Amino acid sequence: MKGHRAALAALLLAGSLAACSASGSPHGAGNSSTLPNVTLAGLGSDPAVDLGTLKGPAVVNLWASWCGPCKSELPIYGDFARAYAGKVKVLGVDFQETSASGAIDLLKQSRADYPIVTDPDGRTRAIGLPKLILVDAAGKIVFQEYVEIRSAGQLQKLVADHLGIAG
Repeated sequence: MKGHRAALAALLLAGSLAACSASGSPHGAGNSSTLPNVTLAGLGSDPAVDLGTLKGPAVVNLWASWCGPCKSELPIYGDFARAYAGKVKVLGVDFQETSASGAIDLLKQSRADYPIVTDPDGRTRAIGLPKLILVDAAGKIVFQEYVEIRSAGQLQKLVADHLGIAG
């Protein structure tokens, strides 16, 4: 029994080192074929979005200013949004944010000027950050993973492979 607990503890520690943790419920995280039917308020002057009606092709990035890997990848999403404007929608979901003003400042610094909504209560059911979700034209999730995007090429390949859209 002790061996199982040690192995589980090591697995959980490794997972926490790879991504930022969030205090959301794990139920339904990663198993749904559509985004949850929740309307999330826009951050700053961005409009609210009903996730359940979002049609793609779309890239949805769950992030927070307190998440180190999220901070690193925001400029990549900003560049992607500008390069793929008119071809792929990009939506950021600021998940369980602790500082709205800090998030807005980070977005400005990162040149992440695509629409951002807030999920202070964890209604998107993420269990870690960052999280990438790709949504097709019918509104179905075709890919979702807790992953840090480290390069434009990595994001472009995922979009090409799962949404069929090349740069």
